[in-house]
Amino acid sequence: MDLEINVKERIGFGKRLIAYIIDMILSTILGFIISFSFGKSLVDFFYESSEINEIIITFEKFENILPGISNFIKIFFEVGSVIALIGFLIMFLEAMTGQTPGKMFLGIKNGNQDGSNATTTTLLVRTLIKNISSVLSLIAVILSVTILGNIGSFLGFIIFIGCFFTLGDSKQSIHDMIAKTAVYNKSELN
Repeated sequence: MDLEINVKERIGFGKRLIAYIIDMILSTILGFIISFSFGKSLVDFFYESSEINEIIITFEKFENILPGISNFIKIFFEVGSVIALIGFLIMFLEAMTGQTPGKMFLGIKNGNQDGSNATTTTLLVRTLIKNISSVLSLIAVILSVTILGNIGSFLGFIIFIGCFFTLGDSKQSIHDMIAKTAVYNKSELN
């Protein structure tokens, strides 16, 4: 297939942004629902109890100024932990299938830049580059190496800016350019 034709068939910024918003709404709704059952367990998995208790104790000092603040902080960590887990599941789904739930809903899919279906390895590389900030932050938490989180934040900022490259003629974000991928309507991938 001719590359110029494929560029016209690629999905640009708008539809990709809508897919992302759908994924965020889905993650948030599921996060609240699941956190009422498993939130405390996930907080214990992501954070050491002493760290959470220290934060809660800090906010308990403000209870007379902001009643209920320490309870709000507990709920924040519970819901946030579930949303983080759902985010990693969505990331894994995109790495394996080339689609997130939002992309599935909109009928779009990640493929090679030439319009062919991408291999799982290519999709995995694309997903890791796209989510480098989250990946390095998770590794930083697991290994207790703060600098990895800082590096991840810096690289995440670059990836964020690179998402606006989809407004250009190639309709590829920076992570697409690096991984040699693009986003297409699922039906148009060979």
